[in-house]
Amino acid sequence: MAMDPLEVRNLIPLAGRYIHMNHAGVSPMSLRVAASIEQVVGAAVNRPYPAGWAHDEADRVRGLVAQLINGPSDSIALTRSTAHGISLLAQGLDWKQGDNVVGARGEYPANVYPWMAQAAKGVELRQVQPQGGRILPEQVFALVDARTRVVALSHVEFWNGFRVDIEAIGAECRRREILFAVDVMQSAGALRVDVGRMPIDFCAAGAGKWLMGPPGIGFCYCVPDLLKRLQPPIVGVCSVVGYDRYFEYDLTLAPTARRFEESVISILDTAALGAALELLLEVGLDAIEARVLSLSARLAEGLAGRGYELVEPWPRARAESSGIVSFRKPGGRAREVLRDLEAAHVVARTHQDFVRLSPNFYNTEEEIDRVLEVLAPEVAAT
Repeated sequence: MAMDPLEVRNLIPLAGRYIHMNHAGVSPMSLRVAASIEQVVGAAVNRPYPAGWAHDEADRVRGLVAQLINGPSDSIALTRSTAHGISLLAQGLDWKQGDNVVGARGEYPANVYPWMAQAAKGVELRQVQPQGGRILPEQVFALVDARTRVVALSHVEFWNGFRVDIEAIGAECRRREILFAVDVMQSAGALRVDVGRMPIDFCAAGAGKWLMGPPGIGFCYCVPDLLKRLQPPIVGVCSVVGYDRYFEYDLTLAPTARRFEESVISILDTAALGAALELLLEVGLDAIEARVLSLSARLAEGLAGRGYELVEPWPRARAESSGIVSFRKPGGRAREVLRDLEAAHVVARTHQDFVRLSPNFYNTEEEIDRVLEVLAPEVAAT
């Protein structure tokens, strides 16, 4: 039986003292995640290390990621971050002078710098300029040509919360035999990311935001056909088929995405990520998405009704929406708005000249209304 989303509040001590609306930044840790770390530490302190412990735990967590994104666990590698995952693709491709990548301005740097770094190999990064806050398929393919190897975009843009049309862009990339790489950091754990249905060739995310795990661990997914073509930029004992045969040196790479894991992954981090994923799966991914979109819509509409300027696109369709709501106060400064929120124990974030709020499924409608009251008390009282 699925857990009621609001029951999760009992597992998040911070929720009793703060209205946390910075899940697009860093999420609070649940008691389950904390307990998983304590269990690993306790076992390591009091018992000899059991053979294969880290490998078995990594296998278990890859299986949980597979459930999260509806993909085969053999196509999933555990990484340190989104940038680490994307770099595995960017560094692993066999580039030719004159190749190009199409991305977008406003992308989080984790999905920019790995591509910029390929300039030394003669690879050009082309960037779409958002129109009215949107990144549209026709804009993307206006920059694509015969030398485009990869289209690299975020599922959800970190600054304004715009959800990109993954299906349309991915389908056209498949038709043109162009790789489609997606940064799912701002969607995985909040919105459905279904690689079994979506035309995605590669995606990556870190655990510290909507997945509600610890910063410093993440995952990437790679379709099997692409996996065979990528050369791991770092190779170690765990990259090869015979990872447990220490005196038989055979550089036959693992046929799975484990080839990208050159050494054991921190068992503290894998245990924590595993506990975080189990909690999300227990609540249910559809229930989480429904709550996130409902709460963010309530927040956005309330802000608009109180005279705040929503960062475009606004209004936006549900299919364009996410858990991120960014806004400006006419005549006011973002830092001043943030100061008022922090004084009311609301956790938020500023970027440039706007404030970003990002409620999660365990937040309540009452918390949304309290935030609106803090931001416009004279309107909320009428």
